[in-house]
Amino acid sequence: MIAALEVHELNHWFHDASQSFHILRSVSLEISAGELVILSGPSGCGKTTLLSLVGGLRSVQEGSIRICGEELSTNDKERRNRVRGMTGMVFQSHHLIRFLSALENVQLAMQAPTRSRIGFREEQRIASALLRDMQLEQKTNSMIQHLSGGQRQRVAIARALACQPRLILADEPTASLDAQTGRRIIEIFRDISQNRGVAILMTSHDQRLYSYADRVIEICDGRIG
Repeated sequence: MIAALEVHELNHWFHDASQSFHILRSVSLEISAGELVILSGPSGCGKTTLLSLVGGLRSVQEGSIRICGEELSTNDKERRNRVRGMTGMVFQSHHLIRFLSALENVQLAMQAPTRSRIGFREEQRIASALLRDMQLEQKTNSMIQHLSGGQRQRVAIARALACQPRLILADEPTASLDAQTGRRIIEIFRDISQNRGVAILMTSHDQRLYSYADRVIEICDGRIG
């Protein structure tokens, strides 16, 4: 079976005017479909950089990233967009659009220029169903500023699911939430991995959440421990 995510010998540097910083050092990992993996490590160890590379937000400098067997680093723009489209992302700060409703935020994810349109009403139906799955059916038409932090994060998860990803990347998604709400979010991720077969790579400092994961991978000074 092809892994949902394969990272092989990934190296990454940041450069300034006088020196280079080796952020990721020969990082290799593999995640299967339906697996929830937590990436743990201190601030500045390379967790967010790794997620941004896997999510296609940064260009690969050295090494390989494959999503469902397809190479992310390619000069073929159409192929690269297709591979990026297999991934959904959830951030610590949800990055929702405040002047849109919960429904509109989720629906917007299905309207990216690189995606084939399925029709406005079908987009609405899918977005409504995802919000219902997040137990937000009463908040469908609520503006983002009127939602609690946990509700906003659930909208962000629904948005990540809108394009039927094979992999979800979640960068400290519970860090700004209280303990009870954070547990609710990790339970949602666990349900997504088990019942939808989506692979999830999530960063977290919170050891209370580790028991929900299939595996916890440690990263320190840019190296997988």
